[in-house]
Amino acid sequence: MRKEIQDLRTNARIFQLSKCTACTFTLDLPAVHFMCMHSFHLRCLGDNEKECPECAPEYRSVLEMKRNLEQNSKDQDRFFNQVKSSKDGFSVIAEYFGKGIISKISNGSTSGPRSGTASSSSGF
Repeated sequence: MRKEIQDLRTNARIFQLSKCTACTFTLDLPAVHFMCMHSFHLRCLGDNEKECPECAPEYRSVLEMKRNLEQNSKDQDRFFNQVKSSKDGFSVIAEYFGKGIISKISNGSTSGPRSGTASSSSGF
């Protein structure tokens, strides 16, 4: 994913779709091309020209899931109970990192369920 992001930042993207994703007719101007490689006639998009109608539902569900996870991460007791009750506390912490709930910040500490505090007796 990082390679793809770097590629998007540094290289031109070529759009070669010849048919509208919505109506499947030959693509003519005015047309809108999205970075997800879907293309539409402007008339087929309607009022929603800022996001791809094909990818938007999935994108919204991912954002909603991330919001829910971030909200759950604010519940410090729940996080630490999950770590303590797990056979492998590291896997719980790795899961939080993997989902982007806990992230490394520039000063070397981590932000997450209990940012700003440290504990030497983690119980695992």
